[in-house]
Amino acid sequence: MDWDDEVEIIGESSSRPSCAKAGPTLCQLCDMNFDSENLSELQRHQHYDSHFNSSSSKQPSSHKFRKPAIPKDLFKPCSFQLPLRKKTADEFWYPTLSRPPPDNHCPGLIPLLKHALKKSHAKGNTRRAVLCYESVTHICVEAFDRRWGCGYRNFLMACAALMDQQIQSIYFALLDDPVPPSVRNLQHWIEAAWKEGYDREGAKDLGNLVDTNKWIGTAELYTAFTSRGVPSQLIDFDFSKSEKGIQVMINWIVQYFSPPTPKQGTVTDVLRAASPVIATDKMPLVLQFNGHSQTIVGYEISKNGDTNLLVFDPSRPPRSSLRRAAIAGPSSVVWEQSRTNQVLQSVMHSTSNGHSSKLKRPSSSSDMQQHKRTKSSESDDEIIIVENPDAPKNDQGSGSSSR
Repeated sequence: MDWDDEVEIIGESSSRPSCAKAGPTLCQLCDMNFDSENLSELQRHQHYDSHFNSSSSKQPSSHKFRKPAIPKDLFKPCSFQLPLRKKTADEFWYPTLSRPPPDNHCPGLIPLLKHALKKSHAKGNTRRAVLCYESVTHICVEAFDRRWGCGYRNFLMACAALMDQQIQSIYFALLDDPVPPSVRNLQHWIEAAWKEGYDREGAKDLGNLVDTNKWIGTAELYTAFTSRGVPSQLIDFDFSKSEKGIQVMINWIVQYFSPPTPKQGTVTDVLRAASPVIATDKMPLVLQFNGHSQTIVGYEISKNGDTNLLVFDPSRPPRSSLRRAAIAGPSSVVWEQSRTNQVLQSVMHSTSNGHSSKLKRPSSSSDMQQHKRTKSSESDDEIIIVENPDAPKNDQGSGSSSR
């Protein structure tokens, strides 16, 4: 092979008038200065042949073979770092911990909601509202479980409340030992319960659960709680067998949260029962419907008599401004008389009976959609009650509660 056809002389243009100011012409293999040696074009070709043709007798006499010299100003050093892969977070937090809550945990929403409902009652928009235990924490899914983690996150909301309450302090030890709650740990809990004989049908249906992205429902939450010794109830509401099925479920939820009317008691008990907006020591409920589940934290009776269920949806994280206000407490919130750009805004209630107690069950599924509270023409405070993208559209629902 003739190497003359394969070698390109770099910098040859230095001998041309248009590039008179260029630097010396160097051999790109041994750094020989062709200009100082006064080599012709033919001699330069022969010099390169001496590098590539082992049979050639021509070797550079005064220069050792070395890497070609590259002008320092030709290339600038470049440094870069590959982006570190963010570890999937699977943290669990409850209010009595001393460390700050993770970003997907939002404590303090119940007191904020209670304060907002009182203002709504003062304006005539809310007749009555009853909330669960005030330290219930909203916990939303993260990137790694965004498509399948709603059941797990509802379980963690219940665990955070159970481990914080002081009425039954034994629940803390039952849930924290030997492995504390988390998304992945719950999978281990459920499989361990299956091996002990709990929910054989569910074990057969789901098979291997650990380290998978399989959905779980209220049946699996019930298995996890009962296997740990936490008293629980699993209740199924069949909407297909009765036109009043939805109302039966709502009535049951209202009865669960509503404190008993005291026949005798202290003045404090009487005043508390008469208050239009109260928080109780009740644990939240988990409602499963149509492939999704949410945590019910109370109910509101609107001015037209509709009962709205108040829920924490693990698929809908609160706005950052709302989270900051919840952590800071209701006293830090400025309740402005404005419809826009407020920390608390009016959104659709999660689940409503969609009709007053005098009307029959809606005949179409469109009537099951969420309902906004009727707004007056005057400017008034707006309240975030619940965030829920879709109302129940299926014919069956089930709920799980832990107490």
